[in-house]
Amino acid sequence: MSNTVLKLKKVTKLFGGKGDMPPVEIFKDMDFTIKKNEVVGLFSPSGSGKTTFLQIAGLLDSKFSGDININGLRVNTKNDVQTSIVRRKNIGFVFQFHHLIQEFSALDNTIFPLLFDGVSEKIAIQKGQHLLEKVGLAKRMKNRPAELSGGEQQRVAICRAIINEPALLLADEPTGNLDQLTTSKVMNFLIEIIKEHNISAIIASHNPMISKLVDKNAKIADGKIVYN
Repeated sequence: MSNTVLKLKKVTKLFGGKGDMPPVEIFKDMDFTIKKNEVVGLFSPSGSGKTTFLQIAGLLDSKFSGDININGLRVNTKNDVQTSIVRRKNIGFVFQFHHLIQEFSALDNTIFPLLFDGVSEKIAIQKGQHLLEKVGLAKRMKNRPAELSGGEQQRVAICRAIINEPALLLADEPTGNLDQLTTSKVMNFLIEIIKEHNISAIIASHNPMISKLVDKNAKIADGKIVYN
């Protein structure tokens, strides 16, 4: 069985190109590979294409040329049904804004992906409680997002992203709205959970502190992913 979780080959992405304006080339023949249980930090200035890269890797953007393989499966991004199934079963997302459902408790937000996939409520609750306990929220499970701090909300979002045990976690500025102390706590929780569950992860950020926690550091330069 291959140890490669995600492989991008010769990916080219263009923006614009309407009227007399030529298209802007974001990526050109870009290759990228991440192996099982590997954590890559992606550090580049705003506007360099970090979010676009994560959208392509996460099967959220199909308007590009090139190949994507996830767990050895070549994904046809033009097939919405296949793409949706592969994404749901293999990829978790953590964003700068947690996007929690305000009417749900922390536990309900965490277990929602499992219930959506048809997992029994009993099993979902057990898994959700275990994860929330791991990130220090044992006494906050019944609280709604408005009753949680920013760091607590982001920890709930992390638990939600990994509860279905994805092969790959994509995090886009996961601590962008947090202060330095909270950032440190959230990132330590994130890395610990990733390693415990053998998840591969790509973490896009501006924060140099995060670069010390990942296995590899990379940047976007001249339309390619370049390792530092």
